[in-house]
Amino acid sequence: MILIFILYSCGVNMGTRIDIDNLNVFFLEGVQKEKAIAFANYWKDNGFIGERKQVIQLENDNNVILVKLIERDFFYDEPITIEEEMLLQNLERDLERKVFQQGVEIVITDNTFRPIEKRNP
Repeated sequence: MILIFILYSCGVNMGTRIDIDNLNVFFLEGVQKEKAIAFANYWKDNGFIGERKQVIQLENDNNVILVKLIERDFFYDEPITIEEEMLLQNLERDLERKVFQQGVEIVITDNTFRPIEKRNP
């Protein structure tokens, strides 16, 4: 809750929110509500919701859905391994086919949804 309060007070546009268990999915204009709900259900059905609260933002950028995942502070300085990159790419392809029917890019962000450059373009 503190994170959400801070983001709102800083004027960051979080978007509209959907809640499922420990997951808050915010979606910005350009992402259909039905797709955001389908994403939240996919995330839950595939076991990505854990004990900790998760906040994810969906954004449509030039017809590509950006799935913005907040990274916990203590991982910021660690580069993504080849295995992790492969898992992210597989997840992107699965989300493209099963949820969005368009391109998907997973973006690792800080707690204000600003990208952290960790992935190879």
